[in-house]
Amino acid sequence: MISLLISFVFLGHSSVFSTDEFTTFYKVSYQTRADGVAHVSQEISLTNKLSNVYATQYSLNFQSAKIRNIQAFDGQGPIETEVKQTEDSTSIVLFFQQQVVGKDQTLTFNLTYDALDLVNKNGQVWEVLVPRLANASEIDQYQLELLVPLSFGTAAYISPQPVATTQEGENYVYQFSQSQLTNSGVSAAFGQFQVFNFILDYHLENDKLTPAYTEIALPPDTAFQKVYLQSLEPKPENVRVDEDGNWLAKYSLAGKEKLSIEATGKVKIFSQPQKNFPVPEADTLQKNLLEQKYWPINDPLISTKAKELKSIKEVYDFVVKHLSYDYERVEAGVERLGGLEALNQPDQATCMEFTDLFITLARAVGVPAREVNGYAYTTNPKLRPLSLVIDVLHSWPEYWDDEKKIWVPVDPTWEKTTGGVDFFDKTDLNHFAFALHGIDSQLPAPAGAYRDFQSETKNIQVNFGQFENLSESKLEAKFDLPETIFTGWKTKGQIVINNLGPTALYQPPIEINGKNLEVKVLSEPTRQIVPPYGQLIIPLELFTQNWFKLGEAKINLSLDSQKFSQSLKIKSLFWELILPLVGLLFILTAALFFLIKLTVKKRSAKKELTKQSSR
Repeated sequence: MISLLISFVFLGHSSVFSTDEFTTFYKVSYQTRADGVAHVSQEISLTNKLSNVYATQYSLNFQSAKIRNIQAFDGQGPIETEVKQTEDSTSIVLFFQQQVVGKDQTLTFNLTYDALDLVNKNGQVWEVLVPRLANASEIDQYQLELLVPLSFGTAAYISPQPVATTQEGENYVYQFSQSQLTNSGVSAAFGQFQVFNFILDYHLENDKLTPAYTEIALPPDTAFQKVYLQSLEPKPENVRVDEDGNWLAKYSLAGKEKLSIEATGKVKIFSQPQKNFPVPEADTLQKNLLEQKYWPINDPLISTKAKELKSIKEVYDFVVKHLSYDYERVEAGVERLGGLEALNQPDQATCMEFTDLFITLARAVGVPAREVNGYAYTTNPKLRPLSLVIDVLHSWPEYWDDEKKIWVPVDPTWEKTTGGVDFFDKTDLNHFAFALHGIDSQLPAPAGAYRDFQSETKNIQVNFGQFENLSESKLEAKFDLPETIFTGWKTKGQIVINNLGPTALYQPPIEINGKNLEVKVLSEPTRQIVPPYGQLIIPLELFTQNWFKLGEAKINLSLDSQKFSQSLKIKSLFWELILPLVGLLFILTAALFFLIKLTVKKRSAKKELTKQSSR
């Protein structure tokens, strides 16, 4: 943030600037450079409105101590300057030697300096911040242009949108109006996407004597991030996707067993949402409007405040203005206050309170909202989410945009702590989601929460990375079917599709057909999302009508351009069962006939012997 102050002489005594005494015009240029420095040039004109007034001093105050190479001059040469710097601020005072007196007379001067903290190369992305004007209402005209080298790449986002964009030499030139800088500065990023490498450790313990299973939350895909899970050791039994979109890996533990798990991979963070990302069910969105612990939407105070807010933007602006960040509460294990206590204790807020109050009010005004826990990179050491020893995560909210059909991430905490940089219209590329809380305000626990409390080692390692060409999902299909089927008889089985990683599989095109048999899918999966190390089970029914057809059949599976097949033996019930039964029945009948005939013959012989004896 930059604030301005002008002193002037009126009837022999000094005073401070007033819009009644001067008309002001500012033409400001920010030239960003590849060495991370922004060279700022201000051309300022002060025009007297009165005949007996002239300016004597001009001062600026910056919320930054990284201001260097300060120079000022007018038409007569250099201007005397006084610079004072503290740990986190800089003040500059210019003392004018010219006495420009007379109505409509203009004093024009220039101020240049280098700002060392406005341009940063973070991973794959160049980020540029231009601070907002603190007293824009006291300025009559203000023009700003931002020059960015072509070498920075194309703009991932620029907020607010420039009124004009041109190319001059080796620079893109973006122009902004005064009204655009009243509420926020300029936030821009250049590059296609951001890349983070991550290593996440999870420590599980079954304190019972009997076996049990549990689940851990892996970083999931969202509309703005794509996860490449390169390894997960040991392997889970399965990974499922819950209603919020979390990836939950299932593990079984024996009685009193301890288990350590390590997940490694990369994540791409995008400035624009991924195309065709799955949309939540209507029932899920309704659950994201309900009251939860920490989100007391039915409390009278919350209801009263919600009635004053007309839109999600007004909810966001209220949270930013109402809460103050309490740096002393940034530590592991700090008590979570929730939305109501955040409203009542606005000076004790951390990112949790900014998030909880936003979600509470958003749901109260009828907009689905949820919490994101994860990692967020910042150069501000007071806000840095991961301490040197323990893992302290950042949290931020998302709201559902029903027109765009996406969850939109915002960060009221960072807007408050960055001097007004806009984190509503566009978040940056430095937010990496670990867990999503919509159905429940606390579960699942994010990475970093599965701790070994006997150790102080860090469980989260995240750093900027380079993105090589990684393979997409690797699939394995297992046919859980009998080796033999019989003609005219319906046989059930299933195909189990295993995703061996590293990426999730979304709505895969599945085609199943049979050779020499009919194949019927008994039920289509309701959510065809297969995360890395997850499964997709397709139940089948097999049938062949030709009672006399013998030999082999084959089931063919085409899945996401990969092909699998399984051969089966076809046997006929007629030949394998009915004919042998008929033969057996014939033999038994013949044997019975023979026995009967033999018995009759024996009786006849016996009767004949009896007759002979009687003679």
